[in-house]
Amino acid sequence: MDDQLTDDDMPAGAIDGTAWAEFCDSLKDAGQLILDNSTDDLDRVEGFRYLTRLTRGGLQSFIENFDPVFAQILPIPHNLKIGCDNPDAYYQNVRIDPTYDYRIRGLRGTVNYLSIGAYSGGYGAGAATPGRQGHLEDNDPDPERVVNIVASVDEPVSLEPGQRWLRLSANTTTLIIRNFYLDRTTERPSELELTCRNPPSPHPGPYDGKQLSHGLALSALFVHGVAQRFLDWLEEFQQRPNTLEFLPDDDASGGWGDPNQLFRHGAWSIEPGQAIVVDVPPIDAYYWNFQLNNMWEESLDYRTRSVTVNKHTAVHEPDGSARIIVAPEDPGFGNWIDTAEHRHGTWGLRYNQVVEDLAPTITVVDAAGLSPH
Repeated sequence: MDDQLTDDDMPAGAIDGTAWAEFCDSLKDAGQLILDNSTDDLDRVEGFRYLTRLTRGGLQSFIENFDPVFAQILPIPHNLKIGCDNPDAYYQNVRIDPTYDYRIRGLRGTVNYLSIGAYSGGYGAGAATPGRQGHLEDNDPDPERVVNIVASVDEPVSLEPGQRWLRLSANTTTLIIRNFYLDRTTERPSELELTCRNPPSPHPGPYDGKQLSHGLALSALFVHGVAQRFLDWLEEFQQRPNTLEFLPDDDASGGWGDPNQLFRHGAWSIEPGQAIVVDVPPIDAYYWNFQLNNMWEESLDYRTRSVTVNKHTAVHEPDGSARIIVAPEDPGFGNWIDTAEHRHGTWGLRYNQVVEDLAPTITVVDAAGLSPH
């Protein structure tokens, strides 16, 4: 059979440029979200940069790596930051089709925590409500150990020694891999590859107009949907400023979150001369971290600024608690979180595999009066 496509097989929108023009128009429209919700110049320029990052992410997911039979496990594009991204995380994802079975295999690495989850829905405009299906975690760093997983809707009749099963559902569309560092300078992430075990053909067919039109439309919906979703979060957070509270289940562990995490979220704001003190109690958790974000839910630049702290990097008080100080200037004690020229934004506190949940204490203070307790 001739597998060469003719012009008749191509949707008109892909051939005459309509699909591309509609994609560009949609990106232009997304800019109105930035204009309508920015409160200062820094918000605005970071907001437009945010749209460029979302665009890169959408194009990678829906154009370059969209074939669920031949897709690769890829890192989230550089500096794409969505929904209070964890500065300690190396995120990867891949689109799949649950009508196929997959094998995930590769070196475990030495990161503190590795998790692999199967998810449905999405955060793009018009996408089904995000949901989680199967999930596996690995708390045993080992640079030589091989991870060996079968991902399928039906449980395998038998597994190889050391092999694990990741349950999919008929609605699963995406796998997300999370590598959580305690120390980025010494730990190495996993190196995993995905293989479809029952592909319908040995190689993908030629790229066609339907794929292009569909991919451009989904990419545009992704940009709009993600930006709007987290603006909705911000609006909710701003009703209770300078607090850290749990999200509704459909946006937290019941959505695309990690089920081992308790994740507090909120919005912060300080006036000139103020600081915020966040006291994290002595917590029996496998991992915890605190981070500062801008209003778009992007982590601040943790490569060059002190905007995050975790269980390993924190300076602890004698009782095991950790005093975190959010301020423009370093007070010289505790765990300073640099506001990086911002006066407001969002923030997050994660507990992973915690024995007992203990809430933090948050106090807005006069920065000049700060002193060790």
